[in-house]
Amino acid sequence: MCITYIIIYYLYILIFQNFLIILTMHTNLPSWILGGISILLTLSVIMLIYQVYLFIVKVSSNHKNNITVLDRFSSILPYWLPLLEGLQNFGQQILPDYPFSLMSIYKKTLMPIVIFYVTHPALAFIIFFVLYYLFVRAKSPIPDRPFIRFNVLQAILLFLINSLLGATFRALPIEFRMSLYGLMLCNTLFWFVLSTIFYSVIKSIEGKYARIPVISQAVRIQIDNQS
Repeated sequence: MCITYIIIYYLYILIFQNFLIILTMHTNLPSWILGGISILLTLSVIMLIYQVYLFIVKVSSNHKNNITVLDRFSSILPYWLPLLEGLQNFGQQILPDYPFSLMSIYKKTLMPIVIFYVTHPALAFIIFFVLYYLFVRAKSPIPDRPFIRFNVLQAILLFLINSLLGATFRALPIEFRMSLYGLMLCNTLFWFVLSTIFYSVIKSIEGKYARIPVISQAVRIQIDNQS
């Protein structure tokens, strides 16, 4: 009904405006009549703006608890942080042993971003604190969107886990890291990173909450404690 009103008002203003232009060009009406017509046109524009405002408020209230397309897209972006961290810790050591075609694709797509990420170590901490300030804090300046908040918290937790696993792996003796068992461990950790992130991104696209064992439960507990 509100959309119908908006269309009617728009057509009314369009016709009225053309009528005013014709009167101005082809008649010599007194200025007070033209002024009155202009006032009516202005009031019509105000009414149109008001109807648009009511429509936006109504749509926002109806979709407040729904997961919108913007929520889904925004929920994907934070997963770049754990992905880059995982590629830095494990991917650079494992990917050269993969088939050449896969390494070639990696060099043309993600490798420049990973190099920039590695050469600017402060970038990860800046992104981490920005995400924490905007989405994790109880007094966030951004309106609360539960789906985005869940995925941001999960991405931060995956980032911290990847950082801990990477630091632990680098602390191992270099002889072990370069051995067959070390490469197998690195490969396992690498695919753990990729699988959790890929799964979370797919769930975000579907508009569903991810259910990673332990990790998603920890995120739920954190959100419930802040509510």
